[in-house]
Amino acid sequence: VTSVMLKDGTKLKADMVVVGIGIRANTSLFEDQLVMDKGGIKVNGQMQTSNSSVYAVGDVASFPLKLFGEIRRLEHVDSARQSAKHAVNAILRPDETSDFDYLPFFYSRVFTLSWQFYGDNRGEVVHFGNFKTGHFGAYWVNKGRLVGAFLEGGTKEEYQAIARATRMQPLIKDTGELAKQGLNFATLHGQQPPASTATTGGGLVLEKPVYAFHATAGVLVAVSIAVVAYWYGRHRKRW
Repeated sequence: VTSVMLKDGTKLKADMVVVGIGIRANTSLFEDQLVMDKGGIKVNGQMQTSNSSVYAVGDVASFPLKLFGEIRRLEHVDSARQSAKHAVNAILRPDETSDFDYLPFFYSRVFTLSWQFYGDNRGEVVHFGNFKTGHFGAYWVNKGRLVGAFLEGGTKEEYQAIARATRMQPLIKDTGELAKQGLNFATLHGQQPPASTATTGGGLVLEKPVYAFHATAGVLVAVSIAVVAYWYGRHRKRW
C-alpha cells in the first residue's frame, strides 16, 4: 500500500491501512418467506417471526425494544445470548414468558482497560470523571430523560448502578448539575425503585418511592422467617 484514493480524487499517502467495512445481517434465505424490518427478521416480544413456528434471535432479529418503544436490531454478544434465552423460554413455557424487555448493553475489554455502555446514545452528551485517571463516563439525555450511560474503568457495583439508572430513565432538568454529580447520580438514583410520583431537588427530578405495601409485606415475611428460624434452633438443641 502506498496511498488511498478518496471519492473526490484526493490521494492520501499511506504505508498501512485499517479498513472497517462493517457487516450486514445475512437474511437473504428468508427474505421472501418472513417479514423484514430494520435490516433484519422482524419478531415479536416472544422472538417469533411472521411465521409463528419460526423464531429468530441475535444479530438477525429486529425486535420490539420496550424501553424506547421501537423496533431495533442490535449486534452484540449479550443481545444474542439474552434473546436466545428468551426464545427458549417462550418455546418451552409460552404461558409463563412475558415479552422480551431488554436493556441495550455493549462492552469491551482491552488488557487493563474496560468500558460498559447501557441504553441509547441519542441526545445531549454529559461527560463526567477524570480522563487522566481512566475513570470517566458520560450520560445521554434525550427529551429531558436520561436514556444512556457509559463508564470506563468502573467497578461491578458502579456498572450495575448506571444500568439501573438508565433503565429507570429519570427526568433531568439541569444537565450542568448532572455533570457535577457525575457517577454519584447513578449510584444514588439507581438504588431507588421506579415510581410514578416525582419530587424535584438539586436541579434533578428524583422519583419518590410508592411501595409502602411491598416494604411492609417484606418486613412481615422477614420477621416470620426469623421466628421460624428461632423456633427451629431452640427445638434442634433439645433434639
